Amino acid sequence: SSGINAEWPLRPGKIGNQYLQYNTPWVLAKGSAQDKARAGSVIGLAVNVAALLSVVASPYMPTIARILQEHLNLPKDRKLLVKQFVPFLKPGHSIGQPFPLFSKIDEAKVSELQQKFAGQDSGSAGPEAPSDVEALQRAIEAQGNKVRQLKTDKADPGVIQAEVKVLLDLKAKLPPELQQNNKNNKTNNKNKPQPKPQPKVQGTPAPKVTITPELAALQKQIEVQGNKVREVKAAGVEKSVIEAEVKILLDLKAKLPPELQPQPS
Repeated sequence: SSGINAEWPLRPGKIGNQYLQYNTPWVLAKGSAQDKARAGSVIGLAVNVAALLSVVASPYMPTIARILQEHLNLPKDRKLLVKQFVPFLKPGHSIGQPFPLFSKIDEAKVSELQQKFAGQDSGSAGPEAPSDVEALQRAIEAQGNKVRQLKTDKADPGVIQAEVKVLLDLKAKLPPELQQNNKNNKTNNKNKPQPKPQPKVQGTPAPKVTITPELAALQKQIEVQGNKVREVKAAGVEKSVIEAEVKILLDLKAKLPPELQPQPS
């Protein structure tokens, strides 16, 4: 018997991609009325294959599957597997605004990742070249920023620990004299006299706001949109998509009463 292998969850996507490439609906859409009708049928079937893919892949890539289901506006009662493939989404079904699920990795990013994870040849002894040290320092800075962002976003502790380990491994590759300089800088910072905390100025207590059903619904919308922004950031989608979702979040927050809006520091 053939068990489930690593390729099985993505097989519907592979078949769907081959189907699109063979039928070229982008060409049919520019042809005759019959061609345009055919293009609609091809796209309709491809969308249903995408719906099936979102269900099959959900145990393996839950975040990506959830975002894909949101794109498709897939009803909850259609998130299931059936013995035979049937269209989950009927003609006339409205989908959300699509955007790429995965960001393209350009050559610069590939070079950065290769430098970051390439390791060092055990047979090469002696001091590192200045260019190698500079690249390593840039990688350390980028990884440090990533760790700080994860802490700010209150990510899962296991994820943070894994990224901290990557950071420490990168720092361990620095020449000994640079590692010592980092330790000395930390010691000096600890020995510096800390500024005395300034007494807090007691301002006028904020007026109480009555939580109406409309305000509660708006706060729920803000919470849901905030979660969506965090999900698209974690999924690594394109910057323009993230900015669009952030704008929706800010527009929702702007509808809050002035007492509940965040005050500039």
